[in-house]
Amino acid sequence: MVADQFIIDAIEILIYFLVSIICLFIGRKVLDWITPYDLNQATVEKNLAAGITEAGFYIAMAVIVHASISGSVDYELFPFIDSENSGRFMLLGAELITTGIYLLIGLICLSLGRRSLDWVTPFDLNQEIQINRNVGVGTIEASFYVSIAIIMHGIIA
Repeated sequence: MVADQFIIDAIEILIYFLVSIICLFIGRKVLDWITPYDLNQATVEKNLAAGITEAGFYIAMAVIVHASISGSVDYELFPFIDSENSGRFMLLGAELITTGIYLLIGLICLSLGRRSLDWVTPFDLNQEIQINRNVGVGTIEASFYVSIAIIMHGIIA
């Protein structure tokens, strides 16, 4: 019986790990979409400011994924779950759907946050990171992403 539970837990951990990796890849694609300069090229050119920005975005994504995984799920919203006889993997399906919804909301908030930061800064955010390689500005953008994610974590979890 203990071995069966261990196997179920190991499968669940593996599923969450794979979902988390997929979430990070999706987040990277969104970051490419909301960043007007080429992040891959900036990385090849060893642009530290762009690297700090990207690192902050990954940390923010991890905080959002953590919040969505650890947050509560209202299983009554999912018609495929039998309230009297629900298996662990049915519940896991509902949790993964909820994680996807929270991830989508998080990505929208991070995108809007980037746009608003670009709008309120008195200088050209993109030029400072891409051309001037201003580490301070990259750090500001990274910390903005992390701040949004921490606030979202408080809301979700």
